[in-house]
This record gives sequence, C-alpha cells and structure tokens, in this order.
Amino acid sequence: MLILLSPEICRHILLNQDETALNVLETWSARGDEIMLSAITYAELVAGALNTANKEKHMNLIKAFCDRLDAIAPWDERAVDRYTEIQMQALSKGTVTNMNNAMLAAHAICLDARLLCINRKSFAEIEGLKLLELGDSDSFS
Repeated sequence: MLILLSPEICRHILLNQDETALNVLETWSARGDEIMLSAITYAELVAGALNTANKEKHMNLIKAFCDRLDAIAPWDERAVDRYTEIQMQALSKGTVTNMNNAMLAAHAICLDARLLCINRKSFAEIEGLKLLELGDSDSFS
C-alpha cells in the first residue's frame, strides 16, 4: 500500500513527536507499505518552516523527517489534470475546494495512494480519494 502523508499529519508528528503515529508509520513501513510525501505537502512544510523565527531548526526537522520516508513524490501532468477535474466538479456544484487539499487529493488519486489525514471533512467532497484518518482504529491495521 502507498500512503501519502497530509501536511497536518506531518506537522502533528513534527511538533508533538506523537509516539503512536510514529509507531504506526514504522509498522506500515516494516510490512512493506511505502510512506511518502507529495511534493505539495513538502512545499507546504518548507514554506511553513521558512516563515518561522528559527528557520534552520525547522528545516533540519523536516529534512530528518523526510529522510525516514520512502520518497517525495513529484507533482506531474496527470496530477494537474486530476486537480483540474476536482476543481471543475466543485465549481459545478457551487462549492469551493481548498486548492492545496485538491492538489494533494489529485496526487493521491493518481498514485492510487491512501492519504493519511487528521480530519476527513477537509477532503469529504473529493470523489475517488482513499483516506486514512489518524485516530481510526481500522486505519492502523
């Protein structure tokens, strides 16, 4: 299984050093699951780090975290096309989809990955997205 981490999960792990979440990621990795970031998530993390008083410390934390992952998946043309579809579907329904969430969802769909998030509601309107939510007992099996 391929699992993409949402920016919220990454920030939660980096800021709280959540042992439960870290253990789950290690268990998944040990059983052969691939744990990755989307280039979109990586960009959000870097932008956040560069907007802090201690840029170097936060960038080092992000680098150390990313070094433990399988990869940072590049954003590609298929993801762009899927993102456009997601946004057009939202517009046709008269709803608004957060641009970064739509980009991340599009990337996960194109990679046939599950997106590990904290709150499913952020992605509820996006068709075809497979979600895992931190705190779901069945998401950690």
